[in-house]
Amino acid sequence: MKLNRSLAISTVIQDCQKENIMGLLEREFPRSIFEQPNEDSKGRNRVFNINNTLLTMVLTSIQQDKTLKNSVSLYYMIHQQTKQRVLEEMEMAITKEKALHKQLGRRKAGRPKNYELQLPKSLDKDISLNTAAYSKARDRVSVKLTQELFKASRIEESENTYSHWRGHRVFIGDGTYVQMQDTEMIKKDYKVKFNGKDSDGYPQGLLVAVTERGTGQIHDFRLSNRHVSELPLFYEMIDELPEKSLLLMDDLYNCYEIISKCLRKNIEFVIPAKRKRDYTHIETIEEGDEIIKIKTPKNRSKWLEENEEPNNLLLRRITCQSPDGKQYVLYTSLLDRKISKYEIQGLYLSRWDIEISIREIKTIMDINILRSRTPEMALKELTVSLATYNLVRKIIYASIKDLPFSPEEDFIYKFYTTNKDLLIDKKGRVYNRWSTGRRGTRAPDKKGDAPKTKTKQKI
Repeated sequence: MKLNRSLAISTVIQDCQKENIMGLLEREFPRSIFEQPNEDSKGRNRVFNINNTLLTMVLTSIQQDKTLKNSVSLYYMIHQQTKQRVLEEMEMAITKEKALHKQLGRRKAGRPKNYELQLPKSLDKDISLNTAAYSKARDRVSVKLTQELFKASRIEESENTYSHWRGHRVFIGDGTYVQMQDTEMIKKDYKVKFNGKDSDGYPQGLLVAVTERGTGQIHDFRLSNRHVSELPLFYEMIDELPEKSLLLMDDLYNCYEIISKCLRKNIEFVIPAKRKRDYTHIETIEEGDEIIKIKTPKNRSKWLEENEEPNNLLLRRITCQSPDGKQYVLYTSLLDRKISKYEIQGLYLSRWDIEISIREIKTIMDINILRSRTPEMALKELTVSLATYNLVRKIIYASIKDLPFSPEEDFIYKFYTTNKDLLIDKKGRVYNRWSTGRRGTRAPDKKGDAPKTKTKQKI
């Protein structure tokens, strides 16, 4: 009997949804990152400790209401759950101790032992719903700890066939912009300029990310000013790629320095041509498929590493035709003649997966606009949100990894839209009626072109 893939996947996703996404996230939350001592562990036993504060930040990132007030309400819930769990553990320990004493049948001189439940001071009293203490607790969470959370959220060894191609783990790189709050501290680092002059618009950050095909997870990222080139940021992230990686990139990254470093690190790549490049023909494999040699350019990039020495590079140049009849050129380090140019062209077409991931991150995860009012807090907010996105992806991957499907499909949209009224335009894109993080004082113009259709799906 042939497996109905769509029905099988939908059933698994519905089962996950019934379990409550917050509960699933709390279960996946990597508490191992707290095994190393941190600054907070040296201080007093706080009500808002680092562990629960970071977990609250994770749970807040999947909420449509990301206000401090709602975060404190989530923290209160976590606090109550922790208190109940500790009480149950203490009761179990006392029961075991009583049973052990009864079994031994011994009684020491003096008063009998008083088995009392004594909670830690941090759990003994209910927390206040005032947001000031939680706000300070967020400040105490270090950027380093959020980065450890992000690293721990990744799937290190994916096993589905779509994540690999001929023995290589496939990664996709791209960049996008995120808007930020109009505060003096943010503007100092992320001010937008036009023609060298400061703009009156909101500050913007440049987000460069590498995603893994097959799991949809964010493998690595960098946040910088939008006026910084993507190339040095991406050049730096190449060091974080595992062995036997294969990179799919757009034409922006088609520069000698990126190509040279990939070859030096034994990382395969496929990248389109953005302009005519001088090269020397070496060998023709078949029509539209040839081996070429490119030389080191005379003008090198200013951000180049010292160990990136001049060198002549062997590449494969493939002429392709798009479905609409237009011709384009791909450059690749895959020189194996057993791999046909059509396989490589088909591989590169899956680069579109990252466009889906970026849309999910910015719209569904609601980080198109970061809400934090300082650069450090904005980086922490972004890092926690991307880590949470990875955790959601990990839950989906664990649920359906054995089903025959390609995870480039938009399953996170089906799985994750928790308690949200999503709006969809005529092209099927998700948007918000209000600009996230900057609610206006007036209702939107009803005569505008924006469609008002809401999704019927409400999880």
